[in-house]
Amino acid sequence: MTDFETTQEMTDESAAFTKGAIVEGAVTRVDAHTMYVDFAYKSEGVMTRQEYSEAKIPSLVDVVSVGDHVRAVLTNLGDKDHPPALSRKAAVDAQTWEELRRRQRDEQVFDVRVASAVKGGLVADVDGLRAFLPASLVDMRFQSNLVPFVAQVAPVVITELDEEHKRIILSRKRALEIRERATRSLRMTAFSPGQIVEGTVARLTKFGAFVDLGDVDGLLHVSEMSWSRVNRSEDAVKPGDHVKVKILRVDPESGKLSLSMKFEHENPWRMAAEQFHIGDIVEGAVNRLSSFGAFVEVAPGVEGLVHISQLAQKRVATPADAVSPGERVQVKILEFKPDEERMSLSIREAKKRPERAAAASRNAAQHTEAGNATLGDLFGDVLREKFKI
Repeated sequence: MTDFETTQEMTDESAAFTKGAIVEGAVTRVDAHTMYVDFAYKSEGVMTRQEYSEAKIPSLVDVVSVGDHVRAVLTNLGDKDHPPALSRKAAVDAQTWEELRRRQRDEQVFDVRVASAVKGGLVADVDGLRAFLPASLVDMRFQSNLVPFVAQVAPVVITELDEEHKRIILSRKRALEIRERATRSLRMTAFSPGQIVEGTVARLTKFGAFVDLGDVDGLLHVSEMSWSRVNRSEDAVKPGDHVKVKILRVDPESGKLSLSMKFEHENPWRMAAEQFHIGDIVEGAVNRLSSFGAFVEVAPGVEGLVHISQLAQKRVATPADAVSPGERVQVKILEFKPDEERMSLSIREAKKRPERAAAASRNAAQHTEAGNATLGDLFGDVLREKFKI
């Protein structure tokens, strides 16, 4: 290439750059107040701290690294004694705001570097604009001291956007929730309904316990802790207990696992199918009352309903008028469906047989005293009961 051709090529390259043009390049050097950018011009461009962002940046070193890619406006072409001048904050245009609107619409998680801590939150730079991160949205739990976040890279999402007033509100808390949900959904693929796994009871609640299964927690509802009724979580498990559980349901979208400690081979209704039959009179304990009756446990984990109409010989207004929780009662099995884990019971019917037997004895005694007793007199009531005469 001749000297003329080389000079001509440099002239053509220079002509491609004009004052006000938007250029892109990589950071080559940076200190607290100044950074240099290689944007394929005849010399590197210089950018001051004030021209980097609308946000007040205490030091460029805290937010910029060598190799970072920047988009800026060429504000001065420079000369032999001065390098070209660049302004990143001046490059904010319609394209920038359109990109920010897309991020907000898609709830996209992206990283920013925190510039400073101010009253009520943190300030960060987003594409040359000042963005505010309220203290309440910095972390999953409120952080009173925000200084440790300064100069740190933080994942955020845009929660509010106002182009007219150049207002951008960020949330690190929401970004953490989104990333945790995505990670949790991925971990959920390791679980499937019916699977038997082991874990450690992490914490108790009024409605159950959360079991740590390694990378994810599952909910063990109080109703799934035992085949017998459990009133309080602490009656069955305590934090730190190592437990074996069955996966009932997996919801990858919400990241929820439902667990059970009720295994089918321990199902008391299986044994109940051989132990109990319709018409049997058995003893049980009143577990609880409802508006429509009382639930009586006739064997560990086997509970039947005594409807309010079957609680007593006479009509009662409420179940509490006839029985109390913890009371032991005689009941007759009216209906029994072990496959459906259902049993209908009656206290009223259970009382009829002994009452009839007692009546038969009284009648027999009366006839014997009269001296004219017959077999029919002596055994009539018993026979009528047996053959339903």
